[in-house]
Amino acid sequence: MPQLPAAGAPGASASGPSSPAPATAARLWFFAVLLVIGMFSLEFGSAFAAVAITSASAGVVVTLRMGLAGLILLLLLRPRVRGLSRTDWAWLGGLAATMGSMNLFFYLSIDRIPLGAAVTFELVGPLILAAVRARSPRSALFTALAFGGVVMLGWSGLRDLTVAGVACALTAGAFWAGYILTTEGTGRRFSGQTGLALALTVGGMSLAPIGLLTAPSAFLDPRILGLGAVVAVMSSIIPYGIDMAALRVLPAGLFATLTALAPATAAIAGVAILGQRLAVLSWIGLVVVVAAAGLALRESAVAS
Repeated sequence: MPQLPAAGAPGASASGPSSPAPATAARLWFFAVLLVIGMFSLEFGSAFAAVAITSASAGVVVTLRMGLAGLILLLLLRPRVRGLSRTDWAWLGGLAATMGSMNLFFYLSIDRIPLGAAVTFELVGPLILAAVRARSPRSALFTALAFGGVVMLGWSGLRDLTVAGVACALTAGAFWAGYILTTEGTGRRFSGQTGLALALTVGGMSLAPIGLLTAPSAFLDPRILGLGAVVAVMSSIIPYGIDMAALRVLPAGLFATLTALAPATAAIAGVAILGQRLAVLSWIGLVVVVAAAGLALRESAVAS
């Protein structure tokens, strides 16, 4: 069975871009399964983030999410920053900026419109990237099919919209597409999770002023700090670490299409754990999203 790329020596950095690993069918399916695991982790972490936001602010939660995740990885990996080129720092800065902005605008959107609607509009960004990167007309068709399923999944939330909420969700989607591209580039320049550790740290430090301005007392609240640590592990370290490893193998276009599984995993978690009920249209959308992702993965596996 294929394994995740090793973390390598602490702080080890590639001197330049490395070639992606051979994308065999087995490796594609393996990393696709890992992505689903990461999505489930992200959804559970989002539940804790929602609780923290009600007691603090979106700025505080994003700061803690990235800052604590970066600190944990720095302590585990102890990366060295000497010898990094300007190009290395440019990739790190780009990843930090897209991660932080993506999360901040998404939290701002779910504070203004229903979650299902926010996810639907946010996915416009990565799915446009998937369509642009499509290797064949069939791949583009599967991407469109995935978006149709997402719309059906989030249809109930499309009735209570605000301009600001939709704008924030679309902006988050644009940064999500940028996150995919910068993760792909950073993963090829740094071994293991070194690049992720440095980018999360830079992002957390950059967002700290926003958190301090919106709710400074939250950083002294043990409960908020505890929730922030849980969110950092479940919503950043686990899913972003998987993303970094997966984008060394999966084409960015296929990866972007597979992001449509995110609302599907959220719906499944809601049914299985929270006892939520899905409307018939939502169930149809769930099936369509899963089928579209599977077809896109199969198409990529056949082409590899």
